[in-house]
Amino acid sequence: MAGLFSSNPNSGDPYAPPSPNDDDPNSILSQYRPLIQQFSLSSLLGYCSAVSAKRIGKTLAFIGGLAFVSLQALVHQGYISVDWKKIEQSVKEAVDTDDDGEFTEKDVQRYWERVKVFLTENIPDASGFGVGFMLGLKS
Repeated sequence: MAGLFSSNPNSGDPYAPPSPNDDDPNSILSQYRPLIQQFSLSSLLGYCSAVSAKRIGKTLAFIGGLAFVSLQALVHQGYISVDWKKIEQSVKEAVDTDDDGEFTEKDVQRYWERVKVFLTENIPDASGFGVGFMLGLKS
């Protein structure tokens, strides 16, 4: 019989008094609304940026692959000659940020720092942007 007169709101009794630990959800939301709005906007912007970056990256990879295959077809037919060693050296010089002659993890870290600074400049919540960006990369 004790179950019939329980004051637990989950007991199914619509007339049961609320538990003293219940907080008004509206007051909690209103208290944290600025934080939620910033986090949501920053996260959404980060997610959208990552999805766009993935799309642009895939497009550039497709164009680069198509250009390579086209050049190789022309080389194979004897129309042109390509010095791939010279192209490789030129690309290394262009992307090497620490002038050590190699494209290393340090160079990638420097490029990543530049991208982070560019994408999070004047964003109210850079951590929310970062979370959204990572989620966008995984999607």
